Amino acid sequence: MIDFMNTGGEPARTAVEQDASLAKARQSNRRVLAVISVLVVGAVAAAVWWWAPWVDRSPFTAYDVSVAPGKYTDPGSAADSCIRTASSEEETVIYDEDGHKLAAGRDPREGQRLGPEFGDFAGDCMFITRIDGVPGGEGTYVRQWGGGTKTELGEDELRMSVEEQRERFKTMKKTD
Repeated sequence: MIDFMNTGGEPARTAVEQDASLAKARQSNRRVLAVISVLVVGAVAAAVWWWAPWVDRSPFTAYDVSVAPGKYTDPGSAADSCIRTASSEEETVIYDEDGHKLAAGRDPREGQRLGPEFGDFAGDCMFITRIDGVPGGEGTYVRQWGGGTKTELGEDELRMSVEEQRERFKTMKKTD
């Protein structure tokens, strides 16, 4: 059999060999494109996860509803109002997890005397503290009242309406 030479001095390739070579090149290109596609999708997914556009980051007004025992209050200016005798008008501060102050609000001077529908808290004095400008999207917040103990709470608790928080005191039990 006679071997034909191409102009490059190599033996001529058959059509089958050329097709196999092209198929390998195409397969290699597909693998490279697949890897690049996976990396791009992964990068986009990571960017979206970090950015988290579904998280509401807008500032909101939080309400902190607290109760002072009746024995530490005096009658207020109206029949159903009351005034704390100790630690009146203290500041409630909201921090992020790292301890940076985010927002604060002052307790009102007068609160509301709770009726019998509040069970264990009947006769106690409820105070509603308004805290403006709490940045959203932090997830976990830390609340501190009057420079005392810090307590962790979630954003859903801070966004709870005054009515929802008041209702919780109707079914809560005092822990002594």
